[in-house]
Amino acid sequence: MSFEKIRNYLWKNIVWSVLVFISIVWLLAAYGVYLTEAGVKDANINSFADAIWWGIVTLLTVGYGDKYPITPVGRGIASVLMVCGVGCVGIITAKVSSIFLEQTLLNRRGRVNTQQLKNHFVICGWHEDMVELLHHVLDYNDKLTSKDIVVIANVTQNTLDSFLSEPRLTDLQVIFGDHFNEMNLRRAAPERARKILILADRTPIQGGSPPTATEVDARTIMTAMTISNIARGTLVTAEILDPKMDHYLKLANVSEIIYSSEYSRLLLGNASGGTGIANIVFDLLDNKTDAQITSYQIPENLIGLTYQEMKLELARQDPNLLVLGILQNSGNSHTIKEESLKRAQQTPDMAKLVHNLKMVKDIKCNHPIFHPSQDFIVSRGSMAIVIIRKNRNQGEKNVGKENSIAHSA
Repeated sequence: MSFEKIRNYLWKNIVWSVLVFISIVWLLAAYGVYLTEAGVKDANINSFADAIWWGIVTLLTVGYGDKYPITPVGRGIASVLMVCGVGCVGIITAKVSSIFLEQTLLNRRGRVNTQQLKNHFVICGWHEDMVELLHHVLDYNDKLTSKDIVVIANVTQNTLDSFLSEPRLTDLQVIFGDHFNEMNLRRAAPERARKILILADRTPIQGGSPPTATEVDARTIMTAMTISNIARGTLVTAEILDPKMDHYLKLANVSEIIYSSEYSRLLLGNASGGTGIANIVFDLLDNKTDAQITSYQIPENLIGLTYQEMKLELARQDPNLLVLGILQNSGNSHTIKEESLKRAQQTPDMAKLVHNLKMVKDIKCNHPIFHPSQDFIVSRGSMAIVIIRKNRNQGEKNVGKENSIAHSA
């Protein structure tokens, strides 16, 4: 092995090299001082154990002072050991510091450790109100922190730096690049994510011109199809501008589709025929109010009961819940249809098999049924649609009321 290869190997493994070197120097120095000091009049290093203790104290420049050499040779060895100790400890400290600094810089430049990602939340794309959006995500998920969120977006470093200056978002992990690029998506480990949110990214395309609604939806569809190939079992929610394009998202097994422009139209239309509709919807979605609408996991022992029985039992278990309906076939659409297909094939009757397969084909995933009949049977895979009243102290309640009043005004 050439000298150049040896040098490169030692530099690549600098910490281990220094530790091995300093260990050898420590033991040799301790042995040398022991041979020099043992048996000398007034010496206080009289055994190899004393020399070992003195060596580690001298090496780390602690200066404990209970053991020390008195002969000129012993003091010479001590001087060499102290110089080596200062140099080696400095090298190790600098290396460890550089590792932490490098990791921080890499995170801020959009580099993430894919191997460590697990049960995280992936956001594909960028919004103008991204800071507020992420604050809402953290507010709605008590156990989620910014470290658990991975954003894939085509943003500038300056935008990211100002973004990460937010106290709650300092640990946010960002991957620079197009969110519909397969390589970028794989770096976010979508197959191990708890959920993926695809935004209708309106970031200007090359040349600075804003993308059309069709171009924005095309990005969303490309992202959903890529995720469908590499992370089929993960829950995916996608935002789309043109409702006519949702067919492609359903083919990509997107569990939930957000119709941004359609929601605005529906809200305006309903507001024209009723009073306070806009305020009702806003307060049910706003996490600052006392009550929120959400889906609720139905206990296993309530599956198979009637809607009325399930509703009464949930109300008995938790008085803060008000059940509004059932969310049928909740979860990832690919997983739901796969499990339904397995159950459908568990019959020797061909006529029933054909009927079951047709039922699987017609399954509507995450399908809400509000206020079903009292004898409606709660099927497996269903969740309850509930309004949950949060337990807040009086001060927090007043804040919620003030926000609601301000919005109504």
